[in-house]
Amino acid sequence: MGIIRSSIILRPYDTLLYATKIMIMEYVPKAIVTDEKGFPLGALTQKDIIKFVYEKGEEISFDKVYVSEVMRKDIVCVNESIDPLEAAEIMIDKKQPLLVVCSDDGKALGMIIKSDLTQYYASQIRGLQKTEEYMTSPAITISKSDSLINAVKTLVEKDVSRLIVVDEDKIEGQLTTTDLLYMAPAIKYKECKINVSEVMSPNIIVVDAGEDLASAAKLMASRKIKGIPVVKGDKLAGVITTTDVTRALLDDRARKYLYEIKMYTSTF
Repeated sequence: MGIIRSSIILRPYDTLLYATKIMIMEYVPKAIVTDEKGFPLGALTQKDIIKFVYEKGEEISFDKVYVSEVMRKDIVCVNESIDPLEAAEIMIDKKQPLLVVCSDDGKALGMIIKSDLTQYYASQIRGLQKTEEYMTSPAITISKSDSLINAVKTLVEKDVSRLIVVDEDKIEGQLTTTDLLYMAPAIKYKECKINVSEVMSPNIIVVDAGEDLASAAKLMASRKIKGIPVVKGDKLAGVITTTDVTRALLDDRARKYLYEIKMYTSTF
């Protein structure tokens, strides 16, 4: 299956207001920034926006900040024939949130994000790895009564995209960069009185630590989410994310498994 997706294209002179609106309306976590000829200049993610707004505070106006001020410029361009395992290796080794897929003449054609590699894992691998082998543990948690600003501070300082919301050891929901994008104008006010409970996603699904990683990957792919809390019994054990699944692709067992499938199917 293909791992390349089309991308929303932003220009460096687009405003942060425009970029935020279009990412919300199109429900996309990342976008490519190109010049007028289609050559990539950078990329913009939800996390980039949240971090920028939080750090700049009340001094910014969304309609007066340009994408060029917020975007990341350390992008990696790859050919459209790239192998999924090679893509996974580049993303993990270089700590890239996305890869820009470029034509031979260097113009942006699309992108690859970890959700695409998670979907690839779910479609190709079964019964090979357990969720607990690759989950991030412990999960970073926050109380639903905590302030929104405290939650954003934690996300930025820990450099994560989600917090698990708990109340007396019970999982109540998640707070993600997607949730926060809707609240971006409020984040710049450090005295904001909004609580986590007012912003979080309460309808949460969980996976068991002993569950097949492929099942967790399939769940993320079908629900179009980037992370799921992991439980052992009734206790929070960690969180499994698209980054974790991408790492799992680089395990020698996964490489061997995928190679054997390739060799078997090529004989027909």
